[in-house]
Amino acid sequence: MPFLSTSLKVKLLLLAAIFPVAFSLIGWFISSLYQNTETRVIYAALGFVLGIFFSFICFRRKLFTVVLYQAPIPLALFLLAWWFSHVFTSGWLALLIGALWFLIGIWLNSELVLPYQFYRIKKRFLALIYLFFSIAMLGFFMGIPVFNLLLGVLAGNYLSIRVLYPYNSKTTIQKNLVQGAWFTALSLLGITLFAGIIAVSDLENSLLMAQQLLQIQLSKNLFLLLLALGAVFLTLFQFALTLFAARTMLNWWHYRRKKLMKERMNRLAQTGNSSTTLI
Repeated sequence: MPFLSTSLKVKLLLLAAIFPVAFSLIGWFISSLYQNTETRVIYAALGFVLGIFFSFICFRRKLFTVVLYQAPIPLALFLLAWWFSHVFTSGWLALLIGALWFLIGIWLNSELVLPYQFYRIKKRFLALIYLFFSIAMLGFFMGIPVFNLLLGVLAGNYLSIRVLYPYNSKTTIQKNLVQGAWFTALSLLGITLFAGIIAVSDLENSLLMAQQLLQIQLSKNLFLLLLALGAVFLTLFQFALTLFAARTMLNWWHYRRKKLMKERMNRLAQTGNSSTTLI
């Protein structure tokens, strides 16, 4: 059987822990935002369970493909319809309009692209999808771009499958992975700069919100310094995280493929031995 190295096991465990830890922090963040200290543990626990579910999806290639293939268009149409409708109508009606466009998105999925073509989509189209959800995620977390890092993990997993079959050259594979990592990093830099401009334009409220979340007193100068350092750190960390996810998952898919091929060969050998015995 193919050998799974210790270093790869450690990397896979680290990668598998990202979503549970991140979703626990999201649960804690939401409860802290609404100053509901009694539900912090419950929200964090629910986030942890949801994170385990996300990690499970990421480690199952067919399931990951189906979810990632089915989700972007319906979700994008739902969010756009909901946001625009909310300007002109009541909350519930806007939600119903969004749900209708979500169903239209599911129908469009079946008409526009097939699952096996999902990893052949042009990079320009993928870039637009990624940027849209980066902006949506920034809005969902009220201008805090930290959780946009999770999109880099999903992008890394996608890249690992995208380069799995068409490219035989290791140099070409690594080039594509690095390019993808730089794209996610520069996208996050743009998102962070945008969030920083919004924060500076309303400095008093942004400072109060930061102090509420961090539970420490901040001066304006220190807050601005943290914004600048945070932008640099998040950009570099996003590059490293995306590349780490892509390379780790690529090694995992190679291991899984070799394992399946070995199992098939063993079954064929056993079938051949059984046939010989019968003869």
